[in-house]
Amino acid sequence: MAIEYASAVLEIPHSEGREVIQACVRWRSNSQGNHDNPSYFQTVDLLLSDVSTTAVDLPSEERQSLLIQGHLKHEITTTKTSAFLILVVHELVKKSSKDAAVKLVLPVRDGFVVRADFLQQRLYGCPNTKLIEGFVNPREHLSSPSLSSTGLENLSEILASAAGGIVVGDKSGHSHESLLSELEIELLGRLSLPWLIPQPIPERKIAILGHRSLFMMERWFTAARGMGIAVLVFGQHGSWLQEPQHSHLVEQFLPIDLSVDQDLPSRILGALHESGHIIDGITTTIDVYFDAAARVSKALNLPTSPVESLAISTDKYATRKRFGHDFQVSLVTGIEDLRQQMDASKESWTYPLIVKPSKGWSSEGVFKVTNEKELFAAVGKLSSFSRGIKIVVEPYVDGPEVDANFLMWEGEILFFEVVDDFPCSADEEGSAESANFQELEMVYPSVLIESEKELLRTELHKFLLSLGFRSGIFHVEARIQNSAMEYNKVDGVTDLRLKPQPPPVKPKLFMLEVNVRCPGWMVIWATAYTYGVDYTAVQMLCALGDGERAKVLSQPFLFGAQASCESVFIPTQRGGTLAGDAICEELARRRPDLISNCVHIQTMAQPGESVPDPSSGTLSFVAAFNVASKTSRTEMLRVGQTIRDEVRVEIR
Repeated sequence: MAIEYASAVLEIPHSEGREVIQACVRWRSNSQGNHDNPSYFQTVDLLLSDVSTTAVDLPSEERQSLLIQGHLKHEITTTKTSAFLILVVHELVKKSSKDAAVKLVLPVRDGFVVRADFLQQRLYGCPNTKLIEGFVNPREHLSSPSLSSTGLENLSEILASAAGGIVVGDKSGHSHESLLSELEIELLGRLSLPWLIPQPIPERKIAILGHRSLFMMERWFTAARGMGIAVLVFGQHGSWLQEPQHSHLVEQFLPIDLSVDQDLPSRILGALHESGHIIDGITTTIDVYFDAAARVSKALNLPTSPVESLAISTDKYATRKRFGHDFQVSLVTGIEDLRQQMDASKESWTYPLIVKPSKGWSSEGVFKVTNEKELFAAVGKLSSFSRGIKIVVEPYVDGPEVDANFLMWEGEILFFEVVDDFPCSADEEGSAESANFQELEMVYPSVLIESEKELLRTELHKFLLSLGFRSGIFHVEARIQNSAMEYNKVDGVTDLRLKPQPPPVKPKLFMLEVNVRCPGWMVIWATAYTYGVDYTAVQMLCALGDGERAKVLSQPFLFGAQASCESVFIPTQRGGTLAGDAICEELARRRPDLISNCVHIQTMAQPGESVPDPSSGTLSFVAAFNVASKTSRTEMLRVGQTIRDEVRVEIR
């Protein structure tokens, strides 16, 4: 049985002049009925129509009031919700629109909000939404209203209790009521988590050791603000965070010498003591600082992974030996050491080989070599990077490469995803000497067969536990040898597909590296879009020991992935100075049809900046695009390929 709408008339002061806007408002509460899953929210639908403007002699002190007229005149308490409705009505007048539909989200029980912007985060990419706005403050206590009455007083209570509002978009051939019904179903899958908890949430302060560029840190600062977490950042003198326009992003920036040496933890502790700040946790976005962060945490009795575990995970050679691969992996310190080991070896070295720093960041400094000349050249190049560098030489392993991302608390997997890491230039047969292992495209979710996904989940989880890890984010890179799948091209589209014949032997894992942190910044955006899970928020909560909120915010959409998503990375082809226009902006002007398929774009290098040559082994991305499709992975991949073909990168 459909619930009848109650109705009244809104009177809102016009933003300009002595006029009053009147609009008919109809509202009704929605019953979610009997569902297999618990209900964490309730909604009220508002329909605004019959907007008109009347000239009145309204005193200036009454201009901000919002009145409801029905059988009586009732003044609505000024809230963020009423301000939101005023904005919606003003937009109707501005655009000469006839009507609008709004869905309000309200709590079903009392509690404290785990993240103030939970609605915006969980509705990222939600179809048929024009505007999404939250009305709550971080850690705020909310009370559940009674929706049994339809009187004017009840509407006032509804507006005062709403946690957020959504303006439904326009869709040809669909009424507002049908779109509100579709949105209700979306919310059942997206808000399938206890976003209110019964216990008060204490104010917390976290220190972030080192930082990256503004676009890479954006989600970190947004997540901290939404969760009511104060942020300190340790960084080098001259950071962009010291500029006045960015100072609001953190509580304080603490400039220190971040040289990676045995005294770094002492310098951090000294700077903390001098600042007077007491922190509840410390974390970092940069691999080389995890050891120092762990030592500081241990000194202050704060949550952390064991220092010994981090020492293994940040050393690729130590990780290889611990995982127990059944082939020769060598560790060399330079050309002379390499020559001695080759002379002493009883077996000839089989090419191709991979040469990489034992301690390195992402895919920087990773080379594929196909003969002895290239091997010595790669080792020589890495030896020149830094004094005392240790270099891993190991066989090149064929097979699909994946990222396996784990969110864990006390050893339990809270969230797990597998990402298809498409072949790099160095994976191609007969690739040029300048080819490298920079990611070119990554696709979410993986289309690996379920048994191979389960192999990744089971074996890598067991390995993480064996290293001593219990809580946090673990970004593991691996290849699957003897996989049932391979990359091939069909109708011009390269994708991971089943092999014509199944392999004669069982698949096994070749573990590339373990990173005790969020994956890369475009993956952070892609996973937030695909599953509604924000890695940055969970990494900070784990560092604070806040397991309750970490468990809540690790829950993906009830319906799984909302779409296929692809991260398209644009590398430079040679070193030099970037010229021309800003890359993403230029493509958006020229090919808006391509950008319309993107859920996030990022220009990473601006005109006038120097970019490294790929042959140096240094990452050289200049732009990235997250492309999404709710209907076809193949079509999404076509769009991604077109973006790569169309993007213009001018180097001088």
